[in-house]
Amino acid sequence: MPNRQQITMLFGFLGLLLTGQHTWAIEFEIGQSKEELGLKYELSVVDHGTGRVTVVLDIADGGKLKPINSISLYIPSEGKTGRPDLLVSLASTTVDGKTKVRAHMIKELAERAQLQLKTRSDPQTGKPTPLTGYYYTIHVVEFIRDEK
Repeated sequence: MPNRQQITMLFGFLGLLLTGQHTWAIEFEIGQSKEELGLKYELSVVDHGTGRVTVVLDIADGGKLKPINSISLYIPSEGKTGRPDLLVSLASTTVDGKTKVRAHMIKELAERAQLQLKTRSDPQTGKPTPLTGYYYTIHVVEFIRDEK
């Protein structure tokens, strides 16, 4: 039969689990297309001719990803470590109902860069999923134009 100290430790452990539940969230990549999700966005990449580019994402409609909780800049490593060289949440602004993010970086990083639109709602049902996240990936390299 457990004693009082063991019961106290058990309740303390359970309390930690309950307060830390959001840190255990799992994220899944969404495989549907932009059209299937009802996403309306424009991505532009401005090459400054200095080896640096500015990436600007304008989201007019989040479609089935509403609400979009965050937008991250993800740059995968060149090796096979499975860890990113950079993963950072971008600051966004909302003007006239459009959400905008901007990032300035060297062109070599932009060629590997991805923008991840993250939500805590199931894109199929629209219901909130507090312990599960979903993200839609936009590959920046598809928008880089050679101006040679």
